[in-house]
Amino acid sequence: MLLDTMPRSKKTPQDAGPSSEKRKAPSKKTSKQPVTYDDTKFETEGAWLLYKNVLSARNIISERRVLISDFANELLGHVIQRNKWEKFVATPRVAYVEIVKEFYANIHDNLDNPEHPQYQQVYMRGQYIPFSPLAILRYYELDNTETDILQAPNTNLQEVVTSICQGIDHWPDGSSTLNYNCLLPQVRTLDKMVSANILPTTHTSTVNMERARLLHWLQTKTLNIGNYIFANVLHIRNNRRCLAFPSLITGLCEMYGIDLSHEITRVKRTMQIDRIGIRSSEVHMTRNSERSSQGPVAGQSNVHGQPEPAQDDPMAEDLYQSGTEPTLASNSNELHQWRTSNAEIKADIREIREALVQEAESRRRDHDALSAQMTQLLGYFSLYPPPPPQ
Repeated sequence: MLLDTMPRSKKTPQDAGPSSEKRKAPSKKTSKQPVTYDDTKFETEGAWLLYKNVLSARNIISERRVLISDFANELLGHVIQRNKWEKFVATPRVAYVEIVKEFYANIHDNLDNPEHPQYQQVYMRGQYIPFSPLAILRYYELDNTETDILQAPNTNLQEVVTSICQGIDHWPDGSSTLNYNCLLPQVRTLDKMVSANILPTTHTSTVNMERARLLHWLQTKTLNIGNYIFANVLHIRNNRRCLAFPSLITGLCEMYGIDLSHEITRVKRTMQIDRIGIRSSEVHMTRNSERSSQGPVAGQSNVHGQPEPAQDDPMAEDLYQSGTEPTLASNSNELHQWRTSNAEIKADIREIREALVQEAESRRRDHDALSAQMTQLLGYFSLYPPPPPQ
């Protein structure tokens, strides 16, 4: 025990025996390397982490083209003409997923702070590009209008409901949304464009207060689309919502000199807004509304995870009350529901086919009228040929 407590002297190389020449190899310590990021794509490491952990998994809502000729004499056509939105609702340019997500990741908290050095500028691929209401207006070739819904006081909801709804005279008590089917037919058509190009959302079966006020505003007033989209982009970046305005963002990057030649993954485009698409959408929305208003369907699960019994099947009712799984009854109910659903789908297809036939007939008449005009014009030139060039 005394030997263990005595201090031990350090051995010198001379004192050490031949076995001391064999030294152990230094152990490899696995030290965690610092996180690195591509500074040509992201302004800060925080922007890269936001892209990696949050934005890379978000979906993107694409803008939609509006076939203006289908709505020339309707509310949507009047709104487009009043605001000079012909380019705004034209076919969206090709957009790239990585460009859009990098753009949202690089939006800094002081983008709308005039005292910040990078005020209304976003870092993209090694340079700063302007992103401001004026830049948005310039891209869409629009003028800076004085009227602005963002600066106007909130319109009374009673006035909003009266101007855009049918069948109801006040905003539903205790609810933050309206049912889409409560909107007037022409307002529903306008909402298709608003929910894709101005206030993008995937919740199209209901209308929140902001969208309702915007629909009311557009009926009679012009909208400063630059201010509205700029504020909406900041809101999207700071909330868990789908990313929007991909064609605008990609177009601004191209306009200010960002090289897009190596981009591969494109944002998936959505169908254009036209008369046939509106009819098809209205049919499906009506069917879904009718199904939901009928309550739980026999054979489907209720909120407790148990199958609902058929109202005219006492055996299923007894089994349901006893907690036993209804096998034969539920299978027959499912078969009945499948047949009903199949019949509804066939009815939808017939309606769409009828709409296509009507559209084809209308286009054929337009083609015949144009052919007649061309024949008349050719006959005129055959009688009165133009003078030869001098």
